[in-house]
Amino acid sequence: MSSIKILIVEDEAIVGEDIASHLESMGYEPIDIVGSGEEAINMATHTKPDLILMDIMLQGQIDGIETANRIQSLFPVPIVYLTAYADEKTLKRAKITHPFGYIIKPFTPQELKVTIEISLSRFQAESDIKQALVAAENERRQAEENSHLKSQYISMAAHDFRNPLTTIKTSVALLKYYSDRLSDDKKEKQIDMIESATKSLNELLEDVLTLSRTEESQLSLELTPVDISIFCESILEPLRMAVGDRYNLTFSCDLDISMIYLDAKLMWHVLNNLLSNAIKYSPDGGAVDLSVFQDKSYICFQVRDRGIGIDKGELEHLFQPFHRARNVGNIPGTGLGLAIVKRSVDLHEGRIEVNSELGSGTVFNIYIPCRRVE
Repeated sequence: MSSIKILIVEDEAIVGEDIASHLESMGYEPIDIVGSGEEAINMATHTKPDLILMDIMLQGQIDGIETANRIQSLFPVPIVYLTAYADEKTLKRAKITHPFGYIIKPFTPQELKVTIEISLSRFQAESDIKQALVAAENERRQAEENSHLKSQYISMAAHDFRNPLTTIKTSVALLKYYSDRLSDDKKEKQIDMIESATKSLNELLEDVLTLSRTEESQLSLELTPVDISIFCESILEPLRMAVGDRYNLTFSCDLDISMIYLDAKLMWHVLNNLLSNAIKYSPDGGAVDLSVFQDKSYICFQVRDRGIGIDKGELEHLFQPFHRARNVGNIPGTGLGLAIVKRSVDLHEGRIEVNSELGSGTVFNIYIPCRRVE
């Protein structure tokens, strides 16, 4: 992963070099040190930094505030002001440019580090919010053009966007208005909450888009030769690494053939979703089993857990978009995963069987036509 590029706009050469040295020790890439607004605009335009540290008092015709204003009119970038002038008039002018932070000179390396981390996290969170809202709006418009059902899906998705969005907005507000009162640990906690909520937004958006493509028949079956054992292990291994010793994930394969034709991408969604759900709804220390065997002209992928189970009255609604069982409590989820599983299995001309008992666990059997590789 490439390092984060930071432009230093500071007319005191010694101060600029000192900042650059601190940035390098923190793992950032100081791309240049410039001393005037004109140089800053030119350098920012050509290098597109990830963040700008901007001194307010600069050489040349324009100060740091005007420089920031001009740069932000060209492209979005988080700007942190460096200043020895914290008077009300200066800060009032600076606020017009919507800065992501202020560092009052002289400052410590720790203050610099925390301010940069908060600014980058806030900028990423705000960018993700904008992208999510644009995507949701685009989906809503497309839904109105396509069908009432699609519109209903997006309406439900918009509702599910609110929780992570609220978390992000709350954390951003705390960091923005009360940063000087929060300890470094509390600031880091808010950053972690923003990152977690952003991940939830991305997962929800990906599920909505995948379901949308299946509803609009934009997904087609792309069959390729797949080694079943290698394929299943490639799905299980990341899950094993993620859960560590908290769960026992087993795999068995009882086939007289090793290769069949599958749409690997769709079946990855199917098995990853079922296995992730099995883990999510199982107690710590629980076992989750993936078994593959032949049943006449079908290959059966069986996922078994010993978790909370599903009420029989809920089974008929299990594959409806946004449906979540009443006994899941506060366990997070979008309610879209099983709908995507159903569409993916349908595209394979397969079928799904579910057996479950409350408090004892659930078994999903996914039957896919056995298309042998000759």
